[in-house]
Amino acid sequence: MWGHSGDAGCARPLAGFARSLERSPDAIRAELAGRLRARRDEIEQAVLARVRRLADPVGLDSAYAVGLRSAVSGAVFYGIEGIEHGADWPMSIPSAAARQARRAAREGVGLDLVLRRYAAGNMALEEFILAEAEGVPSALLGQMMSEQAPRIDRLLELVAGEYKDEYEQTRRSPTRKKADRIIRLLQSDSPVRPADLDYDFDAWHVGLILRGPNAELVARTWAERLGCNVLHAARDCETTWAWLSSSRQSAAGRLEGFLVENMPAQISAAIGELRPGLDGWRLSHREAQMALQAMLQNPQRLVRGRNVILRVGVMRDDTLVRSLLDGYLTPLKRHLNSQKLLEALRAYLATGGNAAAAAAAIGVTRHTVQRRIRTVEETLGLSFESCQAELRVALQIDELDPDSTIRD
Repeated sequence: MWGHSGDAGCARPLAGFARSLERSPDAIRAELAGRLRARRDEIEQAVLARVRRLADPVGLDSAYAVGLRSAVSGAVFYGIEGIEHGADWPMSIPSAAARQARRAAREGVGLDLVLRRYAAGNMALEEFILAEAEGVPSALLGQMMSEQAPRIDRLLELVAGEYKDEYEQTRRSPTRKKADRIIRLLQSDSPVRPADLDYDFDAWHVGLILRGPNAELVARTWAERLGCNVLHAARDCETTWAWLSSSRQSAAGRLEGFLVENMPAQISAAIGELRPGLDGWRLSHREAQMALQAMLQNPQRLVRGRNVILRVGVMRDDTLVRSLLDGYLTPLKRHLNSQKLLEALRAYLATGGNAAAAAAAIGVTRHTVQRRIRTVEETLGLSFESCQAELRVALQIDELDPDSTIRD
């Protein structure tokens, strides 16, 4: 329950509420909830926009960023169900909200920020409720709105409980204390001294994020076999941050080929680039975070940051996503031959603009591919050369999620 109401004030009147005085309160509640569910995607997008304006002081963990969307979805569901079922409804905290509260505690996101996000989201949901409630008897609407306060209080209490429980575990655990020092050192203005972590930050580094059972052991084994040093920190039961380093650039640089041949079946890895020094250590981790976000959106066993950085960077900004999809794909999808145009475009991009290779891939002639690419250009009013990067990213986003959403 976080967000910005967007076009909530322009909502359609509830046609079914014209006869609301003749209907039971339960029926009116159910219809209002149904109207809100019909706008749920819109509500969630608006909520995320407001959440992201409440700045995240850490912003390091892609799992946290992806989980935020799931927490929003769970909280919106929680609020709408409460509207339908009333004050005595016994629903427990959404599981995604509980997971996200624990992530926040691990990542150093303040509890105050977490709770302010929920409060802001509740205000946004109330705006949508009011926009959809034309025709609801004022007494019943007042009752429903008054029920929101104890409901949000209960949600905040449960979220805070999850957060504090995780925070206490983190504070007491030596392993978690080490992870906290690493998190703080990842900040460029960190007061943590690199010497505190018994790791050579002057070397060459490759940042990794491993997901799967025994990921820490896997990282140590890889380091030993490659002749590298290792620094690692468990983030949760299935995610470990790790860095492999060596004074010899070639040793750390062999990692990707090594992983292709030696990665255990239950492990997946997001990889940053080979970078020198403390700043390189930080940058390689951020590249691994970008790779992790791509991995969470489209499960793969091995993702390299440099291969996804543009697409993931765009997907972190909802405005850019909408602009790309509306500007480049919507006109093509409205074309009478949209399916054939998009098929040719994907093949043409995949073959580096080679019409003959694209034609062979989709089973048509080279001239057919060229004709379809000209139609793409005419439809967009742009030359292919001037917009191929935008088209490539827009197609990648659309293939991952046609609704441009990220789920946990």
